[in-house]
Amino acid sequence: MFAKRAIMLLEALKKQMGPVDLQYVGEKKIRALNKSENGLGTKVIHWMSKEMQRWAEPFGILDSAGNIQSKTSITPAKDHSQSHDAAIMTKRDCRTVFIQIAQQTRLRSIFLKNDQTRMRTDLVPKVLKQSSFLSTAWEDRPSWWNNVRGESNSSCQDDVDLLAAILDYGYGGFDSMLDGDYSFVSKLSKAPEEDTKAFTRAAVQCRINHLTRELHALDDSEEMMNLVKKKQAKRKSGEVEVPSANGPTKKKKSGGIQSGLKAFFQKTAPVPAKKQKTPPTSPEPAQDDSDVEIIAVKKRKC
Repeated sequence: MFAKRAIMLLEALKKQMGPVDLQYVGEKKIRALNKSENGLGTKVIHWMSKEMQRWAEPFGILDSAGNIQSKTSITPAKDHSQSHDAAIMTKRDCRTVFIQIAQQTRLRSIFLKNDQTRMRTDLVPKVLKQSSFLSTAWEDRPSWWNNVRGESNSSCQDDVDLLAAILDYGYGGFDSMLDGDYSFVSKLSKAPEEDTKAFTRAAVQCRINHLTRELHALDDSEEMMNLVKKKQAKRKSGEVEVPSANGPTKKKKSGGIQSGLKAFFQKTAPVPAKKQKTPPTSPEPAQDDSDVEIIAVKKRKC
């Protein structure tokens, strides 16, 4: 029951926060949208909307048009006598809260799909090289961030640890996170005082949003490629999907092999015409005049 009402409360936040722009057309527009939503972009928010739709379906909280029903309270007064309004949120407040929830949900889904070894050796290094990531700079980045033992060469361990730490503690446990066993925590303890003061929740959230946005783009591309490979494998095996009356698709072997383009331009040999046999019920064909003998008969007078 709590999960059901939590989804309806999230839907209420989404409705109150206003529209989401998904028109990624043109280089300038793409850069602008990547910087929007505190650096998270709008694609992650769109992903969250589709994920909520998937959550809501088993609970039966979709209306006749397929939209999620919304509620602004988890425990209404009729269910709990001590229930009362906890906060009055503006449109901006709703957007800020929904962005944080979308970011944490998307990041957790990526970590559940990939272990930290792949995150450290494959995914995060790719993100750090993306031009779209480099175009959204981290203004409060400490000078020692991702540096290995203070040398000029750098890795991505601080970024991987930061993503794992924010999933472990959340933004509400930020102060407790700074006491954890993470690479950036040990460096922060030895950093100058100005670096310590600049390492705030807001500064960290900006970096996390940038990383989550690009990790989402990589994961989305991988999902698309896997889908294409599956379709190609089915095509090679001769299986095609035919929609059934009950909804799910049934696999069916294709009937024949498609002819190549060359086959349409080849000349075919003329087929000799067969002699037609006269059906037994048809009248006998007329004979030629050359085979008929004409006999003259004279009439006699009586």
